[in-house]
This record gives sequence, structure tokens and C-alpha cells, in this order.
Amino acid sequence: MGKMNVMKRVPEIIAILMKHGFTGYLKELGLAEKIPFHKRTLPSEDEHLSVKGEELRRAFEELGPTFMKFGQFLSTRTDLLSPGWTEPLAKLQSEAPLIDFEQIKEIIESEMQQPLSELFVYMDETPLGAASIGQVHRAVLVTGESVAVKVRRPHVERVIHQDIRILRQLAAVAEKNSETARIFSVKETIQEFSASLLNEMNYRLEAAEALSVKEQMENEQIHIPDVYLDYTTERILTMEYVEGKKLTAEHIEELDQGTRQTLAVALAESVLEQVYIKGVFHADPHPGNVVLLQDDRLALIDFGNTGRLTKPMKQLLADCLFSLNDRDSASLSIAVQSLGHNREVNSQALERDLDKWMNQYLDRKLEDVKMGTMFQQLFGLAAVHGIRVPKEFIQVGQAFLKVEQTISALDPAVSFSRIIKDTANRLMLDQLDPKRLFKEARSFTRQIKMAASRLPGVMNETLQQWEGGQPKMQIRIDPDENMMKRVERIAYMLVLSIMMLAFSIIMAGIFIGMKVSGDNSLLSNTNSYQIAIYTAILMTILFSVTIYLMWRKKR
Repeated sequence: MGKMNVMKRVPEIIAILMKHGFTGYLKELGLAEKIPFHKRTLPSEDEHLSVKGEELRRAFEELGPTFMKFGQFLSTRTDLLSPGWTEPLAKLQSEAPLIDFEQIKEIIESEMQQPLSELFVYMDETPLGAASIGQVHRAVLVTGESVAVKVRRPHVERVIHQDIRILRQLAAVAEKNSETARIFSVKETIQEFSASLLNEMNYRLEAAEALSVKEQMENEQIHIPDVYLDYTTERILTMEYVEGKKLTAEHIEELDQGTRQTLAVALAESVLEQVYIKGVFHADPHPGNVVLLQDDRLALIDFGNTGRLTKPMKQLLADCLFSLNDRDSASLSIAVQSLGHNREVNSQALERDLDKWMNQYLDRKLEDVKMGTMFQQLFGLAAVHGIRVPKEFIQVGQAFLKVEQTISALDPAVSFSRIIKDTANRLMLDQLDPKRLFKEARSFTRQIKMAASRLPGVMNETLQQWEGGQPKMQIRIDPDENMMKRVERIAYMLVLSIMMLAFSIIMAGIFIGMKVSGDNSLLSNTNSYQIAIYTAILMTILFSVTIYLMWRKKR
């Protein structure tokens, strides 16, 4: 997509958002300069406050696949947005028009460099499903395996890359002009969304994530489909076709109570093991991504949304769980602050708010609490105090929220929170395991030794610098917003003063020159006076326009 298409697309995006009532929000986010001049009248306060998630959902549906994916992404960011925004956005569906089978065939043959008949014995021309990025067809490999083949839509990457580039540009403008945009870290949010969407478009990455989950899966009640890497490229994903039933109420009722309970517990334990033990997890285990197999097992499908946790992340998540279990607001405050932050945090205020928040659950057992909702609330509270929660933890909260929905559908009597409490107890005992403590002690000793071995060299270098009279000291000053505004105001006043002086000198020069030239000068005739006046008017207009642009920039 060229620059001309981008120039057309930006006004289109702004116009659609304005049509759905978001003029006030665009201004609040510092994007007033993108609004046509004749449409910049402020909406009423009631209109500004009444426009929320439902209108944004309709706007994103009109804007196309990139923005529908953006809406789905925002629906998971309960740390940034209230339920009034996230719940309507969660209803966005990625349904899309069907792609003609001839195009599908052409893409597969181009990617695989082989005729379709040499790859598959059979491929159903009617798709199993079509979404905004890909379309899925059932097929049978020449080796006899029944597979599901997902093919990326033709040309969708061009549209998505263009929209991502525009979103990044708008985010940069917003953070430059708006304190609200900086508080919400709009640039970082867009960057996270861009990375997530570009990863989702690369089917090799999805195949790798599915294999990672499959390799660490030890629960016999949970099946992960096989991945056929020889038939997978960046644009094509080939996985085992899962023969089974959707997890609907009708199909669940066909199971006996014991099977339903076994499957609910198995799914809960599987997700918790993925998160807390293995560190690689399916982040979207809602009922639509769980299939009931003929042998009364469950299969997880669609690995476009998976998460990975490092060892420190798993430990931090476990610390949050321990603190919640013990109702320990002081420890929870320390753990939450360790998540990271984008502005100074008032530790006492955070601990006080955490204590108030946990008081809601004092008269309730942990097993009676919805853990997914609890984590969502915790991350939202952290965001209020300027703590930027990493996307991996947001994914954990979403995974817990979705798996609770699935477990409740299977057997409402099974408590995910009770199972997670049992997991917390096992984790605590695991941390006290002598082998683990000995291993951590060895690691700590090794790090101390490495630091100590560097200490003499650092001290010697520092002493040499002081003896030579050239000590080095680095001081970093992060100016706050008020300081920057004062500096900008001084700069504007200085520029304006220089312009006024230059304007005065030029105008004085013109009229003095006319006077000094005398009556015999060419400047004494009427036309010359008119030229001088026109010049003065032109200079006045240019001066006024410059002042207006400076005033607009300050806004």
C-alpha cells in the first residue's frame, strides 16, 4: 500500500469514528489535528460520556479486519478499560466472506510448490469456517491422515500492515499531544497489539506454539492435535482434524455426571499446570476452543493465542497467588509493584487500596471466588496506580476467566478456585523442597562469587579516575510534564518576541525608505505606495498565521 492509500485511509478512519460519536475522545487523545477543521465543534458533555463500548464495536466492525482484531485485543485489557468498554468489544466476531476455492488452491500450490493433487487425496471445497485472517478446509493427506488446513486470506497482510502503520502514527501523535494518551501508554498498547497480530498471521509460529503445548501436556484426559510441519508454511497451517462435538449444553447433557466432573477437573488442572509449572499455556480455552471427543476426552484447538512465562514470571505469579490466599495486602503490594510501572507508585496508597479490595472477600472462602474475575480486578487496580501489567499476566487472567466458563458449562459444582488453592499449596511445598532450595542456594552463591570477582577491578578503575582528577558521574534527570510545559511556554514567548521585532523592523524599513527616497524617487508614485501597503498587509497575514499555528500547537 502506497502513501496515497494511507492518506485516504486516515481520513476514512477518523470519519467513521466521528460518525459513531467519538469526536470528543479523539480530541482528548490529542488527535484534534486529524479532524476536519469544520467539524471540530465540541460534542455536548452528555454525548461524550454516553458513547462507549457498543458504539466502538460498531465502528470497528465498519473499519475492517485489523480494527476488529484490535477490538478483540482491547476486550482483554481489563487493566486499561472498564467493563462498559471490554464487554461489548468481546462480542466482536471475526467472521468474513468466503474465499473462492480456486484462490485457496492457488495459494496452497504456490506455497508448497506442488500441485494440490500431490499433497492431498481429497480437500473439501466447502470450508469448515472463515475468519478475518484465514479460512479452514478439511482434507486428507496422501499419507492417509485426516487434517484441517488453515489458509491465510489473499492480500490481507497488505491491509493489516497499512492499518498497523497508521495506528502507530496516530499513537505517536496522541502521546505527543495528550497527557491522557501518555497515562494509558497508547504507543506501547499499539505495539503490543501489532506484535500479537503479526504473530497470529504467521502460521509457523502458531504451529510451534501448538507443539510446545503438546510436548508438555501430561494429562491423559486432554488431547492436543498433531501438527504437520511438512505441510505448514507462514501462510498455511496443517493440523490433525479433530473428530468430535462442540461443547454445547445439549452435548454436555449426554454425559453422565461422573464424566462431566472428571473432564472439568482435568481441564482445570491442565490449564494450571500449563501456567504455573510448564510456563506455556493456551490463553483462550473458552467452550468454542474445546472439543468433546468420541472417547469422552477433551481436545484443545486454535493456538493463535498462547502465552509464555519465564521462571521469574511464574514465581511472581505464584507470589500473587500466595498473598491472595493469605489475604496479605502488604506482600501483594510488593508483588504487584514488581510487575513493572510506567510512573511513580505511591506504595502506601496501593497497599491501602489492595486492603480495601481484599476486604470484599473476607467473608468468602477462596474456593467460592471467581479467580479469573479476581485477577482481572487486581490488574485493573494496579493500572490505576500507574503499574503497567505485562501482557503475559493479562493472558493468564484471560485464560483463567475463559476456563472458568468452560468448567462451569461442564459441571457447575466444580470450583476452579478450589483447584487453584490446592495448586498453591503444592507450589508452596515445592518451593520448600530441599533439592530446590539447594539448587537456588548454589545459584545465589555463584552470582555472589561472580559479582565479588568483578569488585576489585571496578574499585581500582574508580580510584584511578579520582587520582587523575577525572571522576565520572552520570546523572539522569527525567523532567515532569509541568517542567516541559514551562520550557515550551518560554520557547514560544521567545520566538514570538523575535518575530514581532523582525516584523517591526521590516515595516519600519519599508516606510522610512519611501520617505527618505524623496519626491523624485520611483517610490513616490501612487503605485509604489500601493505596493508598500500590500506588502505590509501580506506581512501582517503571514505574522497572524504563524501566531495561529503556534497557538494551535500549544493546544
